[in-house]
Amino acid sequence: MLNTTKAPTVQDFPTATLVTASPWFRGHQLDPRPAIVVGPFGGPEFADTAITVLVWYFTTGIPTPGDSVQAMFPHELTPLDDTLTTMDPGAFCDIATSLPLGRFAYSDGDDLIAAVNRAVRERIEAAPATRRS
Repeated sequence: MLNTTKAPTVQDFPTATLVTASPWFRGHQLDPRPAIVVGPFGGPEFADTAITVLVWYFTTGIPTPGDSVQAMFPHELTPLDDTLTTMDPGAFCDIATSLPLGRFAYSDGDDLIAAVNRAVRERIEAAPATRRS
């Protein structure tokens, strides 16, 4: 029987997509954990030719290449139904406060920073007004 299921590609995982994936540590792949797509490996200009995406495992610390930011193949990622604007507020605050403290190679994190900034504005606009007592 012919397999007609299309394998996922880099284009299936745009910047700021929330995923679960298994990071690597000292040559061993760890259990799956939440991560966020930083973008195609090599930067946005390689979106059409990249075969891996950079992901940031935000629960393991600030963005640091090799430790919490790793290149992963699309078939290693499982997309989540959540977005930056709908995810748990505590986790989102961790992302928003940790992101500026980290490092990315070249300008790899610029699109993610822009997406998080948009999500901050969207969350503020969606927040209910409060009344002072």
